Amino acid sequence: MKLARVLVTAAAVCAAAAMPAQAALAAPQHDASAQGRSQAGFKLPYTDPNQDGWLTLCGVNLKPITHGLITTKPFVWRVVSSAPAPKVYWDHGAKAVMYIYQPREQTPAGAWSGSIMATPSLYSNRLHPMAQFTPIDEPLTYMTMDFPPIYDHLYEIRLYEGAPGMSEDVLGYPAADIQVIGNTWRLVAGGHASCTSGKAVSEEAITGMPGARGTPKPKAGAAEEGTSSPSAGANGSSTGTSGGSGTGGTGSTDAADVSHTSSAAPIAAGLGGVAVLILALLASAVFWRRRRRTTG
Repeated sequence: MKLARVLVTAAAVCAAAAMPAQAALAAPQHDASAQGRSQAGFKLPYTDPNQDGWLTLCGVNLKPITHGLITTKPFVWRVVSSAPAPKVYWDHGAKAVMYIYQPREQTPAGAWSGSIMATPSLYSNRLHPMAQFTPIDEPLTYMTMDFPPIYDHLYEIRLYEGAPGMSEDVLGYPAADIQVIGNTWRLVAGGHASCTSGKAVSEEAITGMPGARGTPKPKAGAAEEGTSSPSAGANGSSTGTSGGSGTGGTGSTDAADVSHTSSAAPIAAGLGGVAVLILALLASAVFWRRRRRTTG
């Protein structure tokens, strides 16, 4: 079963890599007034000039979460963007996929190493693109084992947006930042979007991957979800006001905890259909399981 999931995810990766190049997209401007300070005054030691918008991390109960265990599977249940998807993506079947990156000192954000955390998702509200996880998606240890946090124990989470037949664009994406200490993580920069401002479904569930449907059972000792801040005084997102679901629905107003240098233009990711899946089955059986990624 795990091998089957690896093959489907490999198909998603291959599809995104094979998409034809597209003309540069107009970069939506992120509203600087929506940016705020960290409640505890946390200051990120880096900036990401390609960030546009913020991500809210959501638990299984569809409430924002700000901390947890790195062994929780999956790492989060949903991520929600504060920035809308470009119309060009929405018109072609918009999808979104979450990556996580390892910040490194004196290294530009575009050269950080990282990894995909789940297959692409389809979502209903273009004002708040989302990535949905499943019970068979990876815990955070999938990243910490391969790329340990080396710069103030920090990771950057990115939501790459796209559509079938369109190339990846790494010039803009909503993001959030977490800090990992021991076997726990805490949110230090993120958004305040509503976790229920739309609906999303993972392509693992759509394609019928074994175990991809339903919700995971909470484990004993796991950090409580839906809390406004971790016990260690970490900075995090607060529960947003629920907006309308469905295409073009209105979402919640977002406010970031810590400012990055922001610019724009989301990215593409998605599956290429049955033909790509067959190709992935033949050529990519072990590709995704420990996939490394460096964008530049």
